[in-house]
Amino acid sequence: MLNKTEARVMSYIFEKCKGENKGIFTPKELLAALMPKYEITARQLDVVMSNLALDDYIECEKKDKDGKLYFLVSLTMRGAAFDRERQSQKRQMVKSLLWKLGLTVGGAVVAFILGLILNRIAGK
Repeated sequence: MLNKTEARVMSYIFEKCKGENKGIFTPKELLAALMPKYEITARQLDVVMSNLALDDYIECEKKDKDGKLYFLVSLTMRGAAFDRERQSQKRQMVKSLLWKLGLTVGGAVVAFILGLILNRIAGK
């Protein structure tokens, strides 16, 4: 599972690479996409990009052209299915939340009913 910064970077890359599954990004462009919510350095961005590559979301190659650094990014099969995976995780989280909420409400109702029954038995 990706952390918030990795998910935001992957979301940006996914949106930009949607049609061709390939893209060229500068570190400045990726850092600007994260601002102002996530403030990270260029070194931390390198770590995020390598983590995304290790998790098999992207294939990333660094190129230096005219003194500027570029990331050549290709989406892998898992990267191309990123949006679907994210939606699935959201659905799973909502189901889990509803299940916990149901158990809590059900437990409260059962405790209330048991309390009424015990009060009537002990109160007579």
